[in-house]
Amino acid sequence: MTKDKFEYRKDTAFINREKELDYLRGFINERPESILFIHGPKSSGKTTLLYKFLAQLEKEQKLDVKFFNLRKKLIGYNKDFIRIFFGIDYGKSKGDVKETREYGIFNFFKLSVEVLKGMESGELDPFEIMKLEFVKQNRKGIKPVLIIDELQAIDHIYMNNGKDRRVIIELFNFFVAMTKESHLAHIIIASSDGYFLNTVYNDSRLKKTSKFYKVDYLQQKDAMEWLLNLEKHSKIKDYALTREEAEKIWDTVGGSMWEIQDILGELFTDPLDSVLELYKRKMRGIIDFYIELSSGRKKILKCFVENDSLGLKDFASLRIDTDVLKELLKDMVKNNILYFDPTDAVYYPQSKSYRWGIDIYFETLKEK
Repeated sequence: MTKDKFEYRKDTAFINREKELDYLRGFINERPESILFIHGPKSSGKTTLLYKFLAQLEKEQKLDVKFFNLRKKLIGYNKDFIRIFFGIDYGKSKGDVKETREYGIFNFFKLSVEVLKGMESGELDPFEIMKLEFVKQNRKGIKPVLIIDELQAIDHIYMNNGKDRRVIIELFNFFVAMTKESHLAHIIIASSDGYFLNTVYNDSRLKKTSKFYKVDYLQQKDAMEWLLNLEKHSKIKDYALTREEAEKIWDTVGGSMWEIQDILGELFTDPLDSVLELYKRKMRGIIDFYIELSSGRKKILKCFVENDSLGLKDFASLRIDTDVLKELLKDMVKNNILYFDPTDAVYYPQSKSYRWGIDIYFETLKEK
C-alpha cells in the first residue's frame, strides 16, 4: 500500500525549487564528466529535493537510477558496505531462502550469491563489478545515475578489514574513473557535513573533477507562499494563517522546512504565540546546555550575536590556541550548532532558530 492511499491532516510540502531542479536536470543531460556534490545546512531540503528530482527524472528519460540514503544504514565494516551496496539476483541465486534474505535486504546492484561471496572474500573487486554494471546499462541505451545521500557515513570503513585504504577513497577514485575518464555514469553525492565536503573541495584531484552546488533554506517569498496556502501545499484544513502569523513563523525559523513542518504540527492544539515562544526557549536551552562551562564555546558563539557568518581568521581576536579553536569549531559543526560552508569557508548558525537561541542566551546573561 502506498502512502497516497492514506488521508493525513498534514502532509509533507514541496515548495518551488524549480531553480534547483533545473540545475540537476541540466547536469544529467550533459555527458558525464564530473561528480556533483550537493551541500547545505541540515534540514534545508536536500534529500526531499533529490527524491522529487528522482521521481521527475524517471518519467522523462530512460534511466537506471540508484538512490542510496546512507543515513538510514548501519555500516561498521567493509563487509557491511559490500552487502548494502550489492543485493542478490533472486533469479540466479541457488542458495536457501534464509541466505537469500540475509544478502538481499538492500538492492543496489543485483548479483548472484557466488559473485557477492567472491567480493566479500576479496577474490573479486567490487568496483570492477560496478563498472561492468554501468557498461551493461550504456550498451542498452540506458543512462546510469548513482545518487548517494550522506556518503560520509562510510568515511571510517577500510577495505579488507582495515588492511588497505579507506573505502571512501577507493569510491572517489572509482567515481572519477566513471565520470571524467570513462563517461559511463552520472554521480551525485549529497551531504550536510561541511567538514567532509571541505576535505573533498580542497583535494586537488577531486576539485578538478567535481562540481559543488548549494541547496539552502527556502527564500522568504517561498516560505510565505507555503504558510499562506496551507491547504494547497500541506493539505491542512483545520486552520489557516494570517500574513502576520506567517511572518512570525518566518521570523522564528526562517526557511527551514523541517522546523516549519514541526511548528505547523503544534498549531493543531496550541496557539501560535505560545508555540513560537516555547520554540525560542527550547533553542535557548539547547545553547545553554551545549555551552555549559566551556569558555571557548561561549566566546565563539558570542561572536555570532553581531555577525551572520565568520571565517576562521575572524576568531583571531578571541586568543584561543589555533588547534583548540579548530577542534571547538569542528565540534560545533558536528553537533549542528554551526554550519560550515565548504565553498566559502565560513561558519554561521545552523538555522535562524539557532540564531535566536544564541541571541536570547547572551541577552539573558546581561540581565543577571
